[in-house]
Amino acid sequence: MSRSLVLLLPAILVSMPLMPLPRAVAQDEENGDAGMTEAEETPVAPGSLVDVAPVPGAEAPPSSEQARQAADLIAEAITLAERNASARVTVTRSAAALLPRLEGERRRTLTDRWIRIAMSGNVPRHIRANAFSSFFDVASRTDIDFTRAVAMSLPDAAARAGGFLALSEATTRSDWHQSTKYTEMAQQAARREPQLLPRARALIFIAHRLVLNRPERAEAAIVEASSHTRQLRPSRERDSLLAEVVGAAAKYDLALARRIAGDISEPGLQGLAAARINLAEISQTSLTSTTSDRIAALAKAAAPYDIRAVPILLQLPADPEVLKAIADALPAIRATSQAPVSVSLLERMWDYASRAEASSYRDQLQSRLARLMVLQDLWRGRAWGKRLPWQGGRIQVGAFLHSVAAARRSGLRAAPLQDLAERSVSRAIFEARTMPPAARAEALLLIAGQVLR
Repeated sequence: MSRSLVLLLPAILVSMPLMPLPRAVAQDEENGDAGMTEAEETPVAPGSLVDVAPVPGAEAPPSSEQARQAADLIAEAITLAERNASARVTVTRSAAALLPRLEGERRRTLTDRWIRIAMSGNVPRHIRANAFSSFFDVASRTDIDFTRAVAMSLPDAAARAGGFLALSEATTRSDWHQSTKYTEMAQQAARREPQLLPRARALIFIAHRLVLNRPERAEAAIVEASSHTRQLRPSRERDSLLAEVVGAAAKYDLALARRIAGDISEPGLQGLAAARINLAEISQTSLTSTTSDRIAALAKAAAPYDIRAVPILLQLPADPEVLKAIADALPAIRATSQAPVSVSLLERMWDYASRAEASSYRDQLQSRLARLMVLQDLWRGRAWGKRLPWQGGRIQVGAFLHSVAAARRSGLRAAPLQDLAERSVSRAIFEARTMPPAARAEALLLIAGQVLR
C-alpha cells in the first residue's frame, strides 16, 4: 500500500457515515397479520391512468405527471391500510421512501395520513422506527422545509429526534449553525422519549453526531448516552448499545471508550468494541508506509466485528485474502431483517469485487452483496443477481428474493408484476387490484416506486 494511500485512511474513517441506530439494532420483522379479519373495502380509484416511462437515472426527479400518478397509487394503498388492519405494516414500511418524492399540498396530506397509520397499535414500534428513518433519510435530501414541518409535528419523540438528526446531516455543509441547532433539537426530543430503550438509542446517535459537529459537547453527550444505556437490564441488547457508545467515545477519547467497553460482558460484543477502538486509534495516528502492513492487519482483524473496517480494506489489492475479509465483515443476511448496510457502501464493495479476478472468494462476496441489496431494493438486488457469472450465486439470489418477497407478504407475484409495470403501468395496476388487501397495498406501492424511478 503506497504512502499516499495510507495517509488517506484517517480521513476515510472519520468521514464514513453511520447507520441510523434504529436500523442497526432493529429486531426481525413481525410474523404477519394472520389474525386480522377486517372486511375488505373497495379502495378509492385513482384518476385517469397514463403509462409513464421511468426517468433514466436514479437521481432524476419525477415529472409532474409521474408525481400525480404515483400519488394516486399511494393514496389508494393508504386507503386500504386505513380500512384493513392487515395492510398497515406493509404501508408503513413501503410508503416511507416514496412520500417525500411527491409534490405540493397532497404530499403533506398523504404524509399525515401515513403517520396516523404508522402510529396505530397494529404497527410494532421497531417497524415504525425504521419507516420514519427511511422517510427522513429521503425527505431531508428532498425538501428541508417539508422535513422540518413533519419532524416538528411528529408524536413519536424518538422518531422526531431522528428527523432532526437527518436535518442536521443534510445542512452540515450549507449552514453549520443551523445544523448544530437541529442536533440540539434532536437531543431535546430524545430526552422527552418516555421509553428507556428508544431514548437510549436516540441519545447514542446524537452522541455520534455531536462528536462530529460539536466536539466541545461530545463528552457530556457520551456520558448521558452511556448512563441511559446502563439503566437497561443486563442483556445482549444492552451490550450492543454500549458497543455503539464505545464507537462514539473512541472518536473523541480513547481512554473513555476503553472504560465504557469494560462494562460489556458478551464476548462477541467485547470484540466489536475493541475493533472500534482500534479503528479509531488508526484514524488518529500519523501513519507512514512503514506502518501500512500493521494497519492492514488491524483492519482484517477488525472486519469480523465491524463493517467500518471495509473502507480500509477497499484500499488494498483485491486478492482472495482481502475479499474474504470483506465478506467476513458483512452482517448476517435474513429475509426478515431490515437492510443492514447502506446503498453507497454496497455499491463501493460491488464495484471493487467486479474488478477482482475470477475466484470463489469473489463469487461468494458478490452473491452476498446482491442479497444485501435485495434487502435495500428488491429489484436492484435481483438485477445484480442476474449479472453474477457464478450460477450458484444466481440461484442463491433468486431464492433469497423469493424469501424476502414472501416475508413481506407480496408473494411470488411481485416479480412478474414489477416486470409488467415496466411495460404497462395500467395493466400492472389492474393485476394488483386482484390481490388481497396487504399484498395489493404493497403491489400498488411497488408500482408507485416504478413510476417515480
